[in-house]
Amino acid sequence: MPRNLRLFFALISDSIRVLIPFILLGAVFFYIAWQFVEPAPPSRFSLATGGSGGAYEQTGQRYAESFADSGFELELVNTAGSVDNWQRLLSGEVDAALVQSGTLPEDEDLPLQAVVSVALEPLFVFYRPDAVNLSDTQELARLDQLSGLKVAIGGEGSGTRKLVTALLDEAGLLDIALDNDLLLEHGGQQAMALLQAGEIDAAAFVMAPDAPLMMELLSDPSLQVMNFSRAQALARRLPYLTGVTLYQGVVDLNANLPATDIQLIAPATYIAIRNDVHRSMVQLLIEAAKQDQSRINLIADNNRFPSLEQTDLTISSDAEYYLDRGPNILQRHLPFWLASLVDRLAILIIPLLAIMIPLMRMAPPAFRWRIRRRIYRWYKKLRIIDDDLAKPDVPLTLLQSDLELVRNFENDVADTVVPLSYMEEFYNLRLHVAYIRSRLEERIAAAS
Repeated sequence: MPRNLRLFFALISDSIRVLIPFILLGAVFFYIAWQFVEPAPPSRFSLATGGSGGAYEQTGQRYAESFADSGFELELVNTAGSVDNWQRLLSGEVDAALVQSGTLPEDEDLPLQAVVSVALEPLFVFYRPDAVNLSDTQELARLDQLSGLKVAIGGEGSGTRKLVTALLDEAGLLDIALDNDLLLEHGGQQAMALLQAGEIDAAAFVMAPDAPLMMELLSDPSLQVMNFSRAQALARRLPYLTGVTLYQGVVDLNANLPATDIQLIAPATYIAIRNDVHRSMVQLLIEAAKQDQSRINLIADNNRFPSLEQTDLTISSDAEYYLDRGPNILQRHLPFWLASLVDRLAILIIPLLAIMIPLMRMAPPAFRWRIRRRIYRWYKKLRIIDDDLAKPDVPLTLLQSDLELVRNFENDVADTVVPLSYMEEFYNLRLHVAYIRSRLEERIAAAS
């Protein structure tokens, strides 16, 4: 093999042998640091919405589009409503849910947190005027006027049902209505169909005013909407409610829907999550909520949502931090998945750099020591022979044996491969070997 090629492979071999201990040590530190790295965000995430065709489902669809823009899949789960959503959250069936304030299960230690509130969704009570004993100038404006009416209050598991029963209980009408089987568990399209057919007297809906079902009800001339004359009083007594006004014509200016200003009460809609949800998912939910606010809001002031107010749960610390400070510099300039990856690995990169930089600074001295060791290892053998030469009564046979060794040394040293930068030490070694050989030859000649 040519000498230059031998030199190349020797250098490669030495470099690898020097670096192996540092690589192994770095791997150990990497493994230790990896235990503190946050897990990767899930590629799929589930959100409980509401009934098919409802406002919650529409909101979920818009959120799914926002998630898809960031490279994540948001799986939407249709449910019976807020009460059902809480059960699915607690059972671990979904990761997050759109829920209605005032529907939180009565449990002191729920493993759940709130992210942000995203909307006010008013309670509409539609009724048939011919079923209510009112004069032409009167309207349904108080809860006690519902007494004796058949009212659809939402299906089992819906937030509407829980809200209406709470209001009736507050007005002292709940027991009477239950005793007379006046509260019917129907909601959505089914409740609207029964009301329009005259099979029930009134129906309650918690829904955005511009939802398709709500616009159909508002445009039905045979129905009227209850105008809550004591909306602010109810909001004071039930803090999770807000008194709002649906202004004349705000739903549809051309059709003038509604025909007059209507006082309503509205619970807040907010996002609830399990405690173990990845913080990247919290950020994506907030971003989706922000994008969703670009739509016209018919009952709330602009820039009111998303908000950290009007939730029944403790706000997630990640949500507070993100909503207060917004996306960091990585998330503003990189795709979300890449920014999330760099953010996660920051805890790994910083300590590894602090450890590996000093270790790598030790590699060049270790490499120099290994090359010089290839030269200096011969001096140990030369020192033994030199000690023999210093003795006055060394046997001739020992001197001849040492001479044979030194001649072998010369051949081996000549075959030793070292980089050019170490040639000074290499030629010094050859001179010293030659010097010891000449001394041995002189002693042997003198002894003979």
